[in-house]
Amino acid sequence: MVTYVVASKAHQPYLSECQILGEYLNKNAPDVSVQFVIKDSSEWKEFLNSVCRSYGFEKKSCPIIYTLEGSLIGSGADFVEHVRERYDK
Repeated sequence: MVTYVVASKAHQPYLSECQILGEYLNKNAPDVSVQFVIKDSSEWKEFLNSVCRSYGFEKKSCPIIYTLEGSLIGSGADFVEHVRERYDK
């Protein structure tokens, strides 16, 4: 089972697409879980730095999508492409 984390500040480009895809995967792909972490702008930089430091990610984006297993998917656009390629959605 893979767990994706979609983390972002509110009102960011691709966030709504990521949420729609994530909800679809949660309902229709039993081996996939998608969690969402939405931070206030005042908390974002510290949160992003903490995530990147914890997982060893060098690339930073908003939103940032990664797996709990430690794989960086990337930005919202990267997640949309990843889901299309991996799940043919």
